[in-house]
Amino acid sequence: MKKVNQTLLQCMLAMMITSSGYSQLAQTELTLQPGACHGKDSRVQTINGSPAVANTNYGNYDQLVSAAWTFSGAVGYVRSLVNFTDLQLIPQGTVVSYAYLSLYGVPTSAAISLGSYGANACYVQRITSAWDESTVTWNNQPSTTTTNQVTLPGSNGVQWNYNVIDLNVTAMVQDLINLPPADRNGFFIRLQTESYYRSMLFASSDYADATKHPKLRIGLTFCSSLAAKKSANETSEIVSDVPGQSGKFQNGIAALVKTNLQAGNVKVDYELSKEGKTVLQIVSIDGAVLKTMNADGTKGKHTTTITLDSEVLKNRMAVLVVRQGNSVSSHPFVIAQ
Repeated sequence: MKKVNQTLLQCMLAMMITSSGYSQLAQTELTLQPGACHGKDSRVQTINGSPAVANTNYGNYDQLVSAAWTFSGAVGYVRSLVNFTDLQLIPQGTVVSYAYLSLYGVPTSAAISLGSYGANACYVQRITSAWDESTVTWNNQPSTTTTNQVTLPGSNGVQWNYNVIDLNVTAMVQDLINLPPADRNGFFIRLQTESYYRSMLFASSDYADATKHPKLRIGLTFCSSLAAKKSANETSEIVSDVPGQSGKFQNGIAALVKTNLQAGNVKVDYELSKEGKTVLQIVSIDGAVLKTMNADGTKGKHTTTITLDSEVLKNRMAVLVVRQGNSVSSHPFVIAQ
């Protein structure tokens, strides 16, 4: 697969988004909800007196389980691991403005017959060592850190179809993005108190219903410090648009790109301060224009969805460009799993 050339991307952005006295801020929303082919998740389990269980891999099972239970009278423990491998496509150090993890409950389970049960609040922790979905077991489970760990609320008596929607994991995802891509090892889910009988169940990326796969929604702010200032002899260059901290726009355009990898499209929310011919373009990281379309150029807020066709999907990352006259707003985004 094509690797993202981060230096080339920065150079291209510097050419596209020069500004007068400002750094260009590009707001992008990325939604990750991979299925069985691209998802990476598993659970690990141990049962007292059954050493084989601690060496068993559960990487192709359709449920994530965190539990302290008894199995034929023997005490056992279960923990879960989830990684969104497309996080590796995001340039190291990119600012994460928000990150929300959603996990979806199941209606039945062969693993724990009572479903999500007991005082079952969990911790979501960052995994700090490498692991493989097809070989991870209780005995070789990766290390974790409690830094910026998040409490996953208990189900409060709801045993089946207990969903946790938009759990705030912003600080933890920022910690991941600050690492080199190869060191972004995902999340670990374990009971806060591992004493029976307690359990928490969610669908994994192998679950038949794709709407129940683990989902991560991330807001990213790309900043090109290379384009911070314009010198006196650059007066002919186009002045780019810089969204303000309050959500206002400067120089005519504010835009937010929302990428849904499962649906294969990008949703663009943009606002224009004036009326004029407006064009949307998708540009590859090496500067090739992959797609161009006319957009609503009336003053005000607009939303449009762009389907990612085969030519675009050949790339791993691209830039969405909104143009109106001399105003340009540029937004890097991930486009393929």
